[in-house]
Amino acid sequence: MKQIFIFLCLISMLSCSKENSRSFKGVVTTADNCCSSAEGGRLYKVNILGTDSTITTVLPVEISLGDTIAFNMHATDTPPAVICLAICVMPEIVRLSDVSKVQ
Repeated sequence: MKQIFIFLCLISMLSCSKENSRSFKGVVTTADNCCSSAEGGRLYKVNILGTDSTITTVLPVEISLGDTIAFNMHATDTPPAVICLAICVMPEIVRLSDVSKVQ
């Protein structure tokens, strides 16, 4: 009986700690004109609503400053390729998917 209980606890801990994609909303706050994306789009900072967190990401050209967006963030995705001028610090880029404007 004790072994069954330990086994169930292990399964529960593993399933809860597994990183899954999550949906968020954020506000596009600033653009980085120093870096460009090889894949198209511009580099922006996004404040995640309800948190103090800010991420740097490449967004499609139809997104602009002040827009509220919905997106998925995946911990295992490869970040987009960016090229920065030599005078700029390379930001830590996060890849987003399913980006859309929201009201």
